[in-house]
Amino acid sequence: MKTIIILCTLLLTACSSIPLATIIHFSDAKPDDFFTVDPKGILVKVSINTMVTFDPTLAINLSASIKDSTGERFIAFPLEIVKKSTQNAIEGFFNNSPAIDIYTLKLSSIAIANLEVLQRERTSGLKKRVGLTAGVHFSKKTGKADNNNLGIDENTVLSVSLKLTQNSEFITLIDNWKVGDDLVKN
Repeated sequence: MKTIIILCTLLLTACSSIPLATIIHFSDAKPDDFFTVDPKGILVKVSINTMVTFDPTLAINLSASIKDSTGERFIAFPLEIVKKSTQNAIEGFFNNSPAIDIYTLKLSSIAIANLEVLQRERTSGLKKRVGLTAGVHFSKKTGKADNNNLGIDENTVLSVSLKLTQNSEFITLIDNWKVGDDLVKN
């Protein structure tokens, strides 16, 4: 039975852009683990083809929703760019890959303050439902104002990694996800 479960897990993860190591890493995580991390140490690394017009501070969405008897509220966690680098294109006999822009981002001071608000809401003693959401969206509005073409083609890939503490390694959340032009919103 254990073999069947492992094979099913491998099959499911082989078709996805989420590495098996990431699934295993977070398999025993508890919701409270997120609130024990120092928000100043959290970093997000995003890699995408250089030819794509992409502003990660506008395209990456981190937010929380709080629902209780008073209604539903949303809290945003904006990011700031710490560093941007470019990995040169590789042209070889066995491997061809385009140039990649690598963005390292951190939580902004607004995001850190909003995390404190979320923590207070969570521990207030009132019955609440809290949800955390993360996503990447491609929109012509997140690109340069004078450029209607974002540069996305069939070779465009996106990778996202997360670092929870200054001393930890980056954990790959999404690895070389193929971005389709049909996902771009006007």
